[in-house]
Amino acid sequence: MPAPNLDRVRISKTVTHPGDFLSVAREPSSERLWVGHTDFKIYTIDFAAARPTANAVFEGHNSYVSALCVLGRTLISASWDRKLMWWDIQNRRLVRTVDAHELWIRQLATNTRQNLLVTASDDMTCKVWDAQTGRLVRQLAGFEERLPRYDYPNKLFACAFSPDGRHIAAADEACRVIVWETANGREAARFDAMGFFKADWDRNNHPYGGIRCLAFAPDGRSLALAGMENTDVAIINGKALLQNFDWQTGRKNHELKLGSNIQFECLAYHPQSEWLLVAPGAGGAGALYFLNSAQPRVLKETPATMQTFAVTVNEAADAFYTVGRGKALKWEIPA
Repeated sequence: MPAPNLDRVRISKTVTHPGDFLSVAREPSSERLWVGHTDFKIYTIDFAAARPTANAVFEGHNSYVSALCVLGRTLISASWDRKLMWWDIQNRRLVRTVDAHELWIRQLATNTRQNLLVTASDDMTCKVWDAQTGRLVRQLAGFEERLPRYDYPNKLFACAFSPDGRHIAAADEACRVIVWETANGREAARFDAMGFFKADWDRNNHPYGGIRCLAFAPDGRSLALAGMENTDVAIINGKALLQNFDWQTGRKNHELKLGSNIQFECLAYHPQSEWLLVAPGAGGAGALYFLNSAQPRVLKETPATMQTFAVTVNEAADAFYTVGRGKALKWEIPA
């Protein structure tokens, strides 16, 4: 079968809906998405339909639905209301609610091999959970609660499991990255990615820039970090920034800066590392970029058409889905 051709990438279906879709999870081997919204609801979109629509299915959170995952016939949602919720997809009912954190939950990631999930919260902890029972397995810490030189709380934006499930990585607003061993919670590495953050004062006593998302490469040897560089007190000068690190040594392999006054909000690897997809969030629609995963080079740039807040790639990597401001999109990469 011919390989997908990035030169032919295109939007094949569009679903519009008022407000912002913030998170997405796809049921494996299907085109059905579950999407979290700023109206506190969880929607489903079946892109296999001729004319897909967004249908509200689950209600129960009291704030933004910031992260989702699908495990078997169960959907797990995380929210700024500090709760995790388990939903029975087939019977459309709430199974379990856990008061998970003291502050907003910004991200969750899953390790399907061990039935674990990890959450990252602004209480500056990551927590590992038994995905089947909702039992807390352990708490991971090590980040500072406040930003250097600022009387301002730190934030914990992103977390991820390594492909083999043996490690968990997380990154904060001060651009510190910590990697722990999943089995025992021991710290395996830490390093700073200071290209994303400069401890200089701005007009509002508040820093700009920062890491917004991260992902292990499919071989588990490196970490991709994406967000926005902090150039000076004027955010308009900031470029979208991606850096790649050997996480075991803390050595930066390469970096790439793109655009102006935009911030990468989400990223996804091709399953065999043929490319890395990064998408813009704040700062305007900008473009989607397919990058060479081994060196700082753009393989393909295509208009994003919206501010993008989450992305998911299918198993064959010949289609992917983006959700964001007022839209959910199916993209195809024909051969």
